[in-house]
Amino acid sequence: MIKLTVTEDTELLEKRKKCLEWLRKHKVDVGLTSKASGRSKFLLGIHTRGSPIKRIPPRPVVQPAMAQESLRGEMGEMMLSSCEAAFAGDLSGTQAGLEDAGQRGADGIREYIDAGISPPNRPVTLFGGWIYDRAEKKFILVSGKSGSTPMKDTGALYGDFDWEITGK
Repeated sequence: MIKLTVTEDTELLEKRKKCLEWLRKHKVDVGLTSKASGRSKFLLGIHTRGSPIKRIPPRPVVQPAMAQESLRGEMGEMMLSSCEAAFAGDLSGTQAGLEDAGQRGADGIREYIDAGISPPNRPVTLFGGWIYDRAEKKFILVSGKSGSTPMKDTGALYGDFDWEITGK
C-alpha cells in the first residue's frame, strides 16, 4: 500500500485567491478613457461613422487597430503573464500585466494612425479653399490643416488614446 500526502502552502493559496479575485473584478479599457476630452470623444464618433453632411468619410481606428492579429497576440501574451502572476500570488505582477497590455493597446492605435488611414485627406482639406457646407447651405472658406495624415491635425485626439484599469 502506498500512502501519498499532498501539502499546499496556505499563505500562497490566500495570495492566489486574492490575486484571482482582483483579476476577476478588474479589466483594462483601451481607446478613449474617462480622462479623454469631450471634444476627442465627439471627434472619434465623427471619424468612426463619418459625416455625409460635412463630407467626412468614415475612418474608424480603434476597432481596426485592435483587430490586428499581431497586436492582439502581443496583448494576449501580456494578459497571460498577468494570469500567471495571479496564479503565483503576485498581485503587483498581476496588475503590471494588465497595465502592459493597456499601454501596448494604446500604442497600437497610434501606430495604426501613423501608418496612414484611408481615404487620404482631400486637397481642400490640406490646402484650404471654398467648400459648400450642406448644413449651412452656403459656401464657406476653410483653412488648410497642418499635416497630411488624417486624424493628426492638432494631435489632441491622437494624444487622448490611452488605457485605464477599471473595476467593479
